[in-house]
Amino acid sequence: MIIPWLCRVAPTSAVLAWMGLIFYLSSLSQAEASRPLESPAFSWMGVLRSYMAHLVLYGVLASLAMASVWGWRSAGAVCRVRWAMVAATFATLYGVSDEYHQSLVLGRSGSLADVLVNAFAAMGAAVGLCLMARWWRGRRADLTRGPLP
Repeated sequence: MIIPWLCRVAPTSAVLAWMGLIFYLSSLSQAEASRPLESPAFSWMGVLRSYMAHLVLYGVLASLAMASVWGWRSAGAVCRVRWAMVAATFATLYGVSDEYHQSLVLGRSGSLADVLVNAFAAMGAAVGLCLMARWWRGRRADLTRGPLP
């Protein structure tokens, strides 16, 4: 059947596409990479703009990795913290490799602070999604049981 296959391939493809976007962004020069963050919508953040970009990029990567894991696991599988840790570790390791890649780009450098922000974002997103999934599963079970007598 095509639907289960699509539920597996689509999130995994999204992970790969997001990783490609991150790779592309880290290939840009410092001026090119920071240009979108200089718009009035983000300029009020000052020096936090770069950290916010890392939080978003790696939070989304970990979230997509969790969606990919859920797609490959059985439909009734409960979100386990170990799978959240796998997704967060995957996103963090990609962040480490991205910082190394960035250090090879002329005019850019890798940063341990960026790696830590990447890890924090990945961990927060993966664990947060896992907790939300557990809450939603419990809420759905309550709704199907109906009101208490």
